[in-house]
Amino acid sequence: MPEGRTEERMHPLSPLVRAWIFVLAGGYALISALAQGNLRWEDIGELGPLLAQTPWWMLGLIAALLVTLGTNYWTWWTTKLVMDDQELRVENTGAFQESKRIAYSRIQSVDINQPLAARLLGLAELSVEVGSEPATKLSFLTRKRATEVRDYLMARAHRQHVTTRDTRREASAWDDTGQGDQVLIRLNPGEIVLGALLSTELPFLLLAFLVPLGISIWLQQPLIALGVGVVPLLLAIGGFLSKRLIGQFNFTLAVTPAGIRITRGLTTLHSHTIPAHRVQSVKISQPLFWRPLKRARLTLTVLGMPSGEDAQDASTIYLPIGNPRQIQTALAALWPDLRLQDLRFRRTPRRARWLSPLSWSWLGYAADSRVVAVRDGWFERQQTIIPHARLQSMQLHQGPFERRLGLASVVALTASQLDRTRIKHLQADQARRLAFGEMDAARAARNQELTSPPPSGAAWQLAAPAHEASEAEADLWTPSTALRPDTVRQTTEAPSPRRSLARLRP
Repeated sequence: MPEGRTEERMHPLSPLVRAWIFVLAGGYALISALAQGNLRWEDIGELGPLLAQTPWWMLGLIAALLVTLGTNYWTWWTTKLVMDDQELRVENTGAFQESKRIAYSRIQSVDINQPLAARLLGLAELSVEVGSEPATKLSFLTRKRATEVRDYLMARAHRQHVTTRDTRREASAWDDTGQGDQVLIRLNPGEIVLGALLSTELPFLLLAFLVPLGISIWLQQPLIALGVGVVPLLLAIGGFLSKRLIGQFNFTLAVTPAGIRITRGLTTLHSHTIPAHRVQSVKISQPLFWRPLKRARLTLTVLGMPSGEDAQDASTIYLPIGNPRQIQTALAALWPDLRLQDLRFRRTPRRARWLSPLSWSWLGYAADSRVVAVRDGWFERQQTIIPHARLQSMQLHQGPFERRLGLASVVALTASQLDRTRIKHLQADQARRLAFGEMDAARAARNQELTSPPPSGAAWQLAAPAHEASEAEADLWTPSTALRPDTVRQTTEAPSPRRSLARLRP
């Protein structure tokens, strides 16, 4: 891009993509009328008789199509994308003058989305995220141009003086990787199908499908069951499989200078870039049916993650399904010096089984110089990893039953409002030491980040493969191989309630 101010309009086909449902319906109605003989090409020139013979619903559809296309083309003509040395501007000179200004230094991420209609035409939409504000949509550019603008904006956001000539590259129809990107994980369709079929949701959907089917057989009323239970459940199962299989198709995890880029989707392509410093926590989940296969899923809590309509494009799934090697590789992209098998977990006391009889043997926590890890769950085992630098506060909780058993729980909170991680049923004195110790560790970690900033994107790329775990390593999610003996002496006799409460007081 030459130095100075540049401006451009969106692609001329953008109005058609915005109104694609009306265009599709109008085209279908026209083709159906021609195929059935209700409309002939020579009749199109005779407008009056043609309108008289046209059904009212078709006239309404044509009117809605014309109004929508007219409005969209007016918006397209009066909207310009302006980029200069300081900021990005989206200017609208239509009925109302409007100019949205975004300084390059405020840009958090720029994502590429390709809905089905846009993908068929080779177009793409840019979504520019600035803090907690709603994302700014640039709809639509050619896929190649959208990639160039995205790379240019992210480079300027990282204070690099570049032009779009420096960011030009060929755009693939299936992924969003460039010359400087390092692909860490690319899932094949078989893994996605395996994860969907062995998920915990599918058996319950199938069970709900069999219940109305059995009732209809017993009552000998198949039509009632078909309309009330079977059809909606079939649609629910189809939607679930579609979301898992089509939505996560060709999942690619890559490290770029701007952060970690996730690309996914078959009919609709989503490309989301996550800056590593905005990740508040990572949750490793292992459903019951995944345990024999040693598979798990990673989800992220990201500061400023879009909500509402934007959340449909920006998924919190970091890795839909992965083996131990892929799990370690994905975590190393965020924190290069973290190895799960080096964490020494402390179990909850045996008396905690009265409060959590099924999961007490799995409950526990571990902490090292970089993160604190928490284990929870039974039917779906979970392991939450939180960097010390992302902790905002620690809370101590002691209910009446915990107080009677001499136990207490600790809640770790990050900057995200929905991110609350509970460390359950620790010894009361141990919980108090953990809460105050983690606040000291969080303060020290934030000071270290200020004095020694995290490495740049290039350093992440070099560090990521160095900590990959081999397939033959021990399972990271079963207590027999991952949990360590508790190094803190556990008393067999529960303290009195008064003594236990006194331990929690500062």
